[in-house]
Parts: sequence; C-alpha cells; structure tokens
Amino acid sequence: MEPDGDDGVDSDRGLPAEDELLTELEGVSLTPSDHQRIKDLVNGPEMDRIRGHERRYLVVGAGGETGAATRRGIVYDRLDARSDPPAVAMQLEEFGLTPEEIELWTRVFDILCGRATHIVAVIEDFDGGYVWELGLLFAPAYRDKTWVLKRRYPAPATERERYDNGMAASYVELLLTGDRACEWHDADELRDAVDEIP
Repeated sequence: MEPDGDDGVDSDRGLPAEDELLTELEGVSLTPSDHQRIKDLVNGPEMDRIRGHERRYLVVGAGGETGAATRRGIVYDRLDARSDPPAVAMQLEEFGLTPEEIELWTRVFDILCGRATHIVAVIEDFDGGYVWELGLLFAPAYRDKTWVLKRRYPAPATERERYDNGMAASYVELLLTGDRACEWHDADELRDAVDEIP
C-alpha cells in the first residue's frame, strides 16, 4: 500500500543552526500573561493524563487534515495503547495552543520534550511548520531519547524532492545514525517500525 503524496505547507522554511535555535528559544520575550498561559497548559488536564506513566511518548510530525497526519496518528495510537509498561502518547496540538499563540509553541514543545521519556518523529518530507521541531530534537539534551521514523520513497528523484532542504537534511542525517532510526515505505512498514521503539 503506497501512502498518498500530500504536501505540507510552508516549504520555504529552513532550520537554523543549533546554537541559533537555542538562542532564539531563550530570547523569546514573554509577558506575565504568556508565562501564566504556558503554566496553565503544561499543568492542566492534558498533563494530568500523562502523569504516572512509566513511558511518555511525544509524537511529532505533520499535522492537519493530511495523509501524513493520518500516518502520524497510526504511530500515536500504537504507542498510546501500550500497557506493559504503562505508556501514554502525547502531541503538541493536544495542549490547546492556538495559531495566534505561535510564540508560545516552542516553549511548550521544549517543556514536553523534557517531560517525555521518548520523542518519536514521523517524517515524510521537509515541508511544513513542524520542521522546526527537528532543530530542537537535534539538541544534545533531547537527541538521546529521539527516535526517527523516516518515510522512504521508491524513486530516488521523489526522495530528493521530498527531502530537499539542506539544513533539515543535516539534522536528520545525524538523527538517522544508530539504532534509533527506522525507514518505512508504507503504513504496514510504519507499524512494524513503531514496534522497534521500546
């Protein structure tokens, strides 16, 4: 079964260097109400849902109403259904941030990365707003708990087209080294890849 070829959005976005990303994250100026909003989000009912689980999986990748988001949902559902040991899956969208609160997204994502025991990136291309997440996953604090499930395309030209972003490619090349990276071609292989994640 061949996944559909839907495109993400914001294909002109590149990733900054790791030090630039971390400086930008630290340099975000938040108001007291912004700080309170973040505290409310990461200490509210959604965080209550993940407390007490031995394994906490943060699943990142394409969102919206796309085939890629549906396949990301496969990963989320399989991880969330694990019971031995008790596990829970989460994703940034569940925490109630609106598009108007874009300056809060990186802070909340950073906090969720810190609270996750495993971060699972489902990657089908380097298009879309989720690409900035790769920069944070490249940071040494999170790299050791990051698993990458990268879609492999049968045609080399399609593979190049989908992953044509030099900065993002350099991050993923490092993330794809070792035994915490799996490639998949279709939804069945994706399910098998999820089973490789502890």
